[in-house]
Amino acid sequence: MIEAAGKTIEPRVTCDIFCHVIDNFGDAGVCWRLARGLSEEEGFQVTLYIDDAVTLSKISSGVPPELPASGASSSGILVRRWEDSETAVPSDVVIETFGCRLPDSFEEAIARETLRGHKVAWLNLEYLSAEDWVEECHGLPSPHPRLPVTKTFLFPGFTRRTGGVMIEHGLLDARDRFSASDRHSLLETLGAKKPDAPFNLFFFSYPTAPIGQLAEALASDPRPVQVIAAPGRAGEMLGEALSRLSAPQITFSPVPAVPQESFDRVLWACDALIIRGEDSFVRAQLAGKPFLWTIYPQDEDTHIVKLNAFLDRMAVEYEEDAARVWRETSLGWNQASLTPGLWSRFRDLTPELTHGSLLWSRHLASLGSLTRAVATAAKKGLK
Repeated sequence: MIEAAGKTIEPRVTCDIFCHVIDNFGDAGVCWRLARGLSEEEGFQVTLYIDDAVTLSKISSGVPPELPASGASSSGILVRRWEDSETAVPSDVVIETFGCRLPDSFEEAIARETLRGHKVAWLNLEYLSAEDWVEECHGLPSPHPRLPVTKTFLFPGFTRRTGGVMIEHGLLDARDRFSASDRHSLLETLGAKKPDAPFNLFFFSYPTAPIGQLAEALASDPRPVQVIAAPGRAGEMLGEALSRLSAPQITFSPVPAVPQESFDRVLWACDALIIRGEDSFVRAQLAGKPFLWTIYPQDEDTHIVKLNAFLDRMAVEYEEDAARVWRETSLGWNQASLTPGLWSRFRDLTPELTHGSLLWSRHLASLGSLTRAVATAAKKGLK
C-alpha cells in the first residue's frame, strides 16, 4: 500500500493475458476486449501476450502488425510478443485464455514467484458455451500436475452459475440512444452505397458457409436489402455470387474494418446480422438484433450440439413461431440447407425477432459482466 496525503492507496493489480490466435478475430477480439475492460473498468495494469499481432492490429488502433521488442502500448495496455513471456516475471494475475497453454518457462516462473511469497492468481478463461456442464466447471480449481500451483477455470455463459459475457458500463443505454440520424451518418462514413436503405444485413462469416445458398435466398426475395459486408474472403465470395444473379433489389456494400470500440455501432445500424466467432457472437446478442451465428465447424458435428444448446437458451425470449423460424434458419445456415423459404420467413418475422433479441440482451445484462467476474476471481485468488 502507498500513503498519499493521509490516504491509503491500493497499488494497481498487474495482469498478464495470454492469447493464442486460432479463430482470427474471435480469439483476438475476446482477449482485447477483456484487456480493455480490466484496464478501463477494473483499474488493472494489463500486459497482453499474443502470437498474432497482425490480426490484433486490424481491430485495435495503436497496435502495429509487427511488435517491437519492447512491445507497444494502446488504450493503456502493453501488447507484447508471445515469446517475450519466456523470460518475463509473472504479474499478480495471469489469465490463460481458451486453454492456450502457457510456455513451460512461464509456468515455472509462476511457481517460483509463489514460493517466494508473491502470490499469483492463475486463471484459465474458457470458450463461451450454452451447454449445461459449464455451470458445474465454472470456478473449479485445477492443481498443476508437477508444480506447486493451481489455476482456476472460469466459464463465460448465459446463466447466473457462469461468468456471463462482457458488457461495458452503459452499453445498452448507448445502444438505445442510437438514432436514425446516427445510423445514416455511420453508414455514410463507412461508404455504404445507400445510407438510408430500408433494410441492412450485416455479413461477417466464414468462407465455408453456404454463401451461394444465401445469395440465392436474397435474390429470391423481392424486398430491397443492402448487404453491409465486413472485410474478408467470405464477403468477397458473397459479392461475387450476387453479381452473377439478376437481383436489382440487392445492394452490396463492402465496408472497411473498424476498431473494436466502433464495432457495436455498425451492428446497431443494421436490421439483421450474420456473424461468426465468439466476440462478434456476443456483440450481436447485445445489439438486440435478429441474427444468424456461423458457428465454427467441428468434426462429427459437435458444433451443432453447441448451437442447439444456445438456441434452446435464447429461444425462451421469442414467441413460438419466431423461435421455430429462428431455429430452422440457424440450423439451415450451419448445415448448408438454407432455402429461400427459410430466409423469407426469417425476414417476415424481423419485428418479432427484434423484440425477443432485445429481451435477451437485457437478460444478459442482468447477469453482470464477465469482466467483473474475472476481476473478482482474480482478487479472490490474491488473498
